[in-house]
Amino acid sequence: MATKIGFKELTSGDIQSRIEQAKILTESLGNLRGAAMKAGQLLSLDLDDYFPPEAIQILSQLQHQVWESPELDLAQTLKEELTESELLELREIQHKPFAAASMGQVYKAKVANNPIVIKAQYPYLEQSIENDIRTLKKIISALCLMTGRNMNLEYLFTEIEEVLLQEVNYLNEAQALANFNKLFASHDWKYAKINAPTPLTHLSTKKILCLTYESGLTLKEWIDTAPSKEKRELIAKSMLELYIMEFFVWGFVQTDPNPGNFLIRENPELEIVALDFGASKEYPPEFRKSYIELLKSIQNSPAETIVQKAIDFELLDPRETQEAKLVFVELMKLGMSPFFQNQKGGKFSFKDDDFLKNNSRLSRQLMQTLKFSPPPHKLIFLHRKLGGIFAALRKLEVELDLHEYWEQIIMRRV
Repeated sequence: MATKIGFKELTSGDIQSRIEQAKILTESLGNLRGAAMKAGQLLSLDLDDYFPPEAIQILSQLQHQVWESPELDLAQTLKEELTESELLELREIQHKPFAAASMGQVYKAKVANNPIVIKAQYPYLEQSIENDIRTLKKIISALCLMTGRNMNLEYLFTEIEEVLLQEVNYLNEAQALANFNKLFASHDWKYAKINAPTPLTHLSTKKILCLTYESGLTLKEWIDTAPSKEKRELIAKSMLELYIMEFFVWGFVQTDPNPGNFLIRENPELEIVALDFGASKEYPPEFRKSYIELLKSIQNSPAETIVQKAIDFELLDPRETQEAKLVFVELMKLGMSPFFQNQKGGKFSFKDDDFLKNNSRLSRQLMQTLKFSPPPHKLIFLHRKLGGIFAALRKLEVELDLHEYWEQIIMRRV
C-alpha cells in the first residue's frame, strides 16, 4: 500500500519509519518545562484531527505528561526579587503553596493586615522556551509530513512563543490586571458584576506577582451548591457579555479558557471574579472589523463569498480542494447557527449533544481534507477562549437566546 505525499508515493514502510521518528521526538517531551509543556498539551488537544491514528497515539502522550517542576524556594526567590524594605511589607507568609499552575505556585500572605496572594515563578522557565518550542515544532512538522500536509507552521509557533514569553514575565500580567480593572469598573454590567484582583505593582517583578486575595467558589464548586436556574442564567449571560466586551469593544482578551479562572460569590448579589491574566492579548481594530465581516458573510452570503473572506482572513489556503472549502463553509454555518436560528426568540441549549456531535464530525472531516491550511495562528488563543466559555455554559446547563448577542456584535463600530 502506498500513500501520495506531494509528488512522491510513500510505502507503508516509509510511513512506519516516519512514525518511529516522530515517536523518538515525542519521547524528548519529557525534557520540556512547564511553559512549553502547556503549549504542547494545547496542540495535542486542538490539532488531533490533523493526524493519522498511529500519530494520535503518540501525540496523546502530551496530554498525560506531567512536568516535574524544580524545587521552588519562596524565601530565596523573594529575597532575590525584592528589596529589604519591600520584604518587610510582607507579613504572615505561608510558605506552603495553596495552588499551583504550569508557570509557578501561589502562596498566601498579608500586606498592611490585608490578605494577598504571591505568585512565584518556577526557575529557568524563560531560558527554556525557545529550545522547547523548537522541539514541539519538529514533532508537529514530522506528524504533518506523515499525512501529506504541506503547512507553513512558522506563524503558529511564533504566536505560541510570543504568548509564552509574555506569560513568564509577571509584570505583563500586573499591567493587564490594572488595565482590566479599569475596564471592568467603567462598564455597567447588565447581569452580574465582574471584577478582578488588584495587583500590588510595587511588590511585583518578572518572577513575583503580588495581588489582592479574592474569595469565592470555583465555577464547579458553585454549581455543586445547586444554584437556581435564574442564577445559572445570570452567570452564563455575564460570561457572554464579558466576551463581547473583551473582544468586540475593548480589543483586549484574557485568552486562558480554564474554568478555574472564574470565581463566583454572592454578596448578596451575584458577582464574578476573573483570575489569571498572563495570556491576555490585544486585537487591533482592523482585525476585529475583518472578523466581524467574516461572521456576517456566514449568515447571508453564498459559499464562494464565505470562502474568499476566509482566504483573505488567512483561515484557508486558496490551494485547498473544493471539497475542503465546502466542508469549511458547512462547519462555519453550523458553528454560527445558534446565533442565527433564534431570531424569533428561540433558545439554544448548551447541552445539545447533536450540535456537539455534528460539530465534531465536520471538524474531523475538515481536518482530514485540508492539505495546506495550518491552524489559524491569529485565532488559536481567541478560539480557545470561546471553547472555554462554551464548556462553562454547558456545565451551567443553560438555554439562552443568543440572537441578542449577535445583534450586539454586528452593531459594533470597531
